[in-house]
Amino acid sequence: MKRLFFYLLFAAIIVAGYAMYTNKDMGLMQISFAGHNYQATLFEVGVGALALLLTWLVLSYSFQLLKTFSERFGEKRSQRLVEKARHSQERGLIELAEGRFDKAEKLLLNKIEHNENTLSSYLAAARAAHYQGAHDRRDDYLRQAHISTPDASLAIGLTQAGLQLEHNQTEQALATLNRLNEQAPLHACVLKLLAKAHCKLADWNSLRDLLPDLQRVEALGDEKLLSLEIETWCGLINDRAKTGNVDTLTLLWDEMPSNVKIIPEVVEHYASELIRLHASGEAEQVLRDYLDHSWAESTLMLYAELDVMATDKQISTVESWLLNHPHNEHLLLALGKMCISTNNWGKARSYLEASLSVKPMPATYLKLAQLLEDHMDDQLQAEEYYRQGLHMLSGDFGEQALAKAEKDFERIIMQPELRVI
Repeated sequence: MKRLFFYLLFAAIIVAGYAMYTNKDMGLMQISFAGHNYQATLFEVGVGALALLLTWLVLSYSFQLLKTFSERFGEKRSQRLVEKARHSQERGLIELAEGRFDKAEKLLLNKIEHNENTLSSYLAAARAAHYQGAHDRRDDYLRQAHISTPDASLAIGLTQAGLQLEHNQTEQALATLNRLNEQAPLHACVLKLLAKAHCKLADWNSLRDLLPDLQRVEALGDEKLLSLEIETWCGLINDRAKTGNVDTLTLLWDEMPSNVKIIPEVVEHYASELIRLHASGEAEQVLRDYLDHSWAESTLMLYAELDVMATDKQISTVESWLLNHPHNEHLLLALGKMCISTNNWGKARSYLEASLSVKPMPATYLKLAQLLEDHMDDQLQAEEYYRQGLHMLSGDFGEQALAKAEKDFERIIMQPELRVI
């Protein structure tokens, strides 16, 4: 529109000038101002106006050319700076991966103001500073990351919590993760780090409350979740056992979900703590109930270590297991011990000798020797079983080991109290 106006004005001036020239009438213009008079012909005025117009057009065009050149030059310079920043970031990430943290930190911060992805550079620089032990710089880079990208607060917080956990700043990490959990409930990564923090703090009650959420969002694989469940419930068992109160411990067992009570590691740990608290009868029942419905060799081995008064009903239950496990040395040992508790010496000897025939074990030799010596008046055979058991314990059947075993045997014979389990 402006150009059209100037074109029309220019055309009008030319037409008017031509008309005045052909009529030989140049016209006259007079201006009076502050006592001064200025006179000029219209032709001169027109020529002056035309000169001003041409000057304006030249200057306008020159300015436009200068502006275009400046923009193009600035754009290329900006592109070069962005390219340098991107190259520095790539080199910095390589140095970080290769463990040259000081160099990585410098490269990652080089021309970061021209970087198109300042968030990743600040987060990587925070890691580089962290691995150098510069935790103040680490936290400063994380603050800068938040300023540069406020919408990435969750990613920044997860990075911060992870680095805090690596440096054993567990309580600070827990505070960070609790804030993130309020910001993004049921976020898988947040829950995983929360579980890690609670494990480090041995806060098993909090971890027990967290387990359903971890399972709901499938934050962990089945194997890792099972491992975490075992660690959590065994930790809770330890805490309750430290009170020294058997009732407090058994109350926890009653509170356990049914799916946890069929995990052999948990059953065995619970039974072991009961035994430590001198509640072997309760431990026997827990182990027997588990083995009657499930089977784990480690659980049976723990059951075979028990020395408790057994009833005929208990023996009958354990004997039923022989149908599926007739040649299990630990099961036979357990039955031999149970029969001893009921004064059934003949049956006990049969079970213990059967256990030895399957797989000799020092504990079986000792139990059988005690049975023969204390209740069946067979001192000679008892001595032989003592000797064989000592040979097994030595782990070497050479002359020196044999002499040592015989010396130990004589000491046991002379001091019967050492043979009591």
